Amino acid sequence: MYQGNVNRYKQNKVMLSSPGEILLALYDGAIRFCRQARVAIEEKNPAEKGQKIGSVMAILTELSATLDHDRAPDLCENLARLYDYLIDRLQFASINLDTEALDEVTQHLERLRETWAEAIRVAAQEEAQQATEQPMKASGTV
Repeated sequence: MYQGNVNRYKQNKVMLSSPGEILLALYDGAIRFCRQARVAIEEKNPAEKGQKIGSVMAILTELSATLDHDRAPDLCENLARLYDYLIDRLQFASINLDTEALDEVTQHLERLRETWAEAIRVAAQEEAQQATEQPMKASGTV
């Protein structure tokens, strides 16, 4: 019963989240899975390592698949190349039990998450500013 309620809560949270919140949650998950994979490598747990690295790769694949190349072709091309590179590094880390490659991926993901969080914050500020300017223009006070 409890697990069913938790699953419904998580499903509702995703359905009510903005695209920006979902993007940040995906990055958070990928970063968390990278850290867990590192621990699994250190603890010599290959099954856990494989599961966690597979989860990061699935998130990166989803992020790449949802890029809107029509809207921002240069940005999307660069992100697609970066995601491909990160997947290659994850494969290397998995095959060679290389925590340095995993740390590299984690660092890239953390920087990307920080950048997107800032972009989302700026966009929200601009949207709020436009919303307050609209009523002023309509009433003729501007």
